Amino acid sequence: MKLSHKITYIFLKTFSFCLRSSPQWTKNILSYILYIILYYLVPIRKKQVYDNLKLAFPDKSSSWYLITAKSSYRFFINNFVQFLAFPKSFLKSTINVKGKNLLNSTLKDGQGIICVSGHFGAWEILAAWLGYNKYPISAVATKQGNRGADKFFLDLRSHFGMKHIYRKSSLDNMYSVLKRGEILGLVSDQDAKKRGVFVKYFNQQTSTPKGAARFHLESRAPIIFTICYQNKPNDYTIEFYPVTIAPGATIESITQTYTSIMEKHIRRFPEQYFWFHRRWKTKPVTKQNV
Repeated sequence: MKLSHKITYIFLKTFSFCLRSSPQWTKNILSYILYIILYYLVPIRKKQVYDNLKLAFPDKSSSWYLITAKSSYRFFINNFVQFLAFPKSFLKSTINVKGKNLLNSTLKDGQGIICVSGHFGAWEILAAWLGYNKYPISAVATKQGNRGADKFFLDLRSHFGMKHIYRKSSLDNMYSVLKRGEILGLVSDQDAKKRGVFVKYFNQQTSTPKGAARFHLESRAPIIFTICYQNKPNDYTIEFYPVTIAPGATIESITQTYTSIMEKHIRRFPEQYFWFHRRWKTKPVTKQNV
């Protein structure tokens, strides 16, 4: 590991320790300061957030875009600070769970579960809850370029027992999870470029990862969609939904099914969606641009 990466790791570990030892009001002040910096002083992807909101909600007013964008910045900055304060902040949270019986009964069938989610709400709380409650889950994650940061986040997410598989590792590692009757966690809402399947998402043809659908078609493991949204500070709801798959379903139809479920919840809580991604970067090929 490079010296700079080691320094990053030590800094993050020390910062995390300080946050865990701090009262909630200190974390609130830190979140507000970061919000002021990242929204007003050194804006990060601010234009991207507004462009995405306008594309997804074309009929909303300018004031709505402003309020929602600011709320989204505050929401994710606050959640990131809370994540850095794991495990203490997680253990102090109130978590309501809907659909737990679905998860348990499906897991007992022994086929494994393809658990699909997105960059919506408090996904780190969701991951921690699954690990804390001893669910055998391995999540597919992107490896950080900075090995120090990568190790720090891996340590934090693994604290409660969640396992990780790097996105570019062998597919056999992912299929093995399902063969063992365990849970394979996938986040399926980023632009998948030309490799993705185009489905309707906020009335746009959108390139979407097709991994979950492909895993189902090849393993027959059921798909469950799950989210975790915030009701108020330190109070969350986790929901599990079955993804109904009709006979003869295709990669496109399966992907459309859980993408539509995701969109439904984003419309309920638009400020809790990660609008910072270039979600509609890839355009579908048409006869005009072939």
